[in-house]
Amino acid sequence: MKHKILISIYFFTVVFLNQGYSQTDSINIDTLDFCKEGNDYYNSYQFDKALNSLSLCYKNDVKNIDCLKKIAQCNYKLGRLKESKNNYLKILGYDSVNILAKNQLGVIYANESKYNKSIKQYEKLIVLDSTNSFYYKRIGQIFLMLENIDMSIKYLEKAHSINPKDISVIADLSNNYQKVNLLTEAESLIRKGINLDSSNVKVLITHSKIAYKQTNYDIVINTINQVLKIQKDTSLYMMKFLGISHFLLKDYQKSIFFMEMFTEQNQDLDYVYYYLGLAHRAIGDFENSVFYFEKAIEVGISNNISIYYTSLAITYEENENYKESIQAYQEAYRSSKNKILLYHLARNYEAYYSDKATALLYYEKYLAMNDSNNIEFKEYSKYKISELKETIHFKLDTLE
Repeated sequence: MKHKILISIYFFTVVFLNQGYSQTDSINIDTLDFCKEGNDYYNSYQFDKALNSLSLCYKNDVKNIDCLKKIAQCNYKLGRLKESKNNYLKILGYDSVNILAKNQLGVIYANESKYNKSIKQYEKLIVLDSTNSFYYKRIGQIFLMLENIDMSIKYLEKAHSINPKDISVIADLSNNYQKVNLLTEAESLIRKGINLDSSNVKVLITHSKIAYKQTNYDIVINTINQVLKIQKDTSLYMMKFLGISHFLLKDYQKSIFFMEMFTEQNQDLDYVYYYLGLAHRAIGDFENSVFYFEKAIEVGISNNISIYYTSLAITYEENENYKESIQAYQEAYRSSKNKILLYHLARNYEAYYSDKATALLYYEKYLAMNDSNNIEFKEYSKYKISELKETIHFKLDTLE
């Protein structure tokens, strides 16, 4: 009897153990299947399907960091930044110096506009590896997003010193230099970029910006034409700069062509309308010149309104429309208090009205301002004051 009981216990023990091994083997097989399926989906950029399979894989093997990394990346690719961030933070809980997790957190924080947190991640990475130019580049680019040009230059210069052939660093750093008017440095660096890759659109556009600030308008046009050959597309930026550059080279027809292309894209920039007004005036198109100056005034900002009104006044004056030119000069003076406008008002009042009293008043107002920058206008005003006083006095005498 005792022998039978021992045999029974042995039999049930073996059965139980076999069942246990069978369940474990089944779990392992399922895990492997989910992992393989997830990796296949991941490699074919089917991130939604990959996420489902990889999550089941990780559920059965919570120590599989490689699987968790892919889950984090799937969430990131699917725009689920919160979930991705939590995945990477969990990875850092297992491995506090995981480079991938720190770098991706830097990317996510930047995407969330949490720029200071992003910078801190890359600073931590610099502590781990101070020779990696990529970390300095990313901090430099983030400071550029924050419009902190000085700090952006500092980090991009460090990135460039480590990796002088990084074309994106060359373009961003050159662009920063031109923003703070370090044009010699900007020109020297962008030339290196052109030598490295003369077909890089970002480098060429940066070169055009530098050339524009240097008033090298021929280079601006040639460089933008190179970009057009490469990407077969005229961006708003290129239309605008081609238009203004052609104007400054006195090629008014081409200038009008490109700037009107720009405005036809529903782009309301006051200074583009202003240049269009100048260009049309230069070719003798009075009607369109007035139209574009009025558009510049309509959408303009206060700092430039006086310039736009003055240009409109000159257009009217050149066409002997003195009533309108006087109104425009008055608006220009009202917004700027520029004393030279008193002189122009005096001339227009004199030309328009037979009664010269108002013209005399404006010549005297102008002279009282003591405009030391325009000696010829002062002398002319003195002469006109004397002449107009005699004329008015003569008319008064004839009335007696």
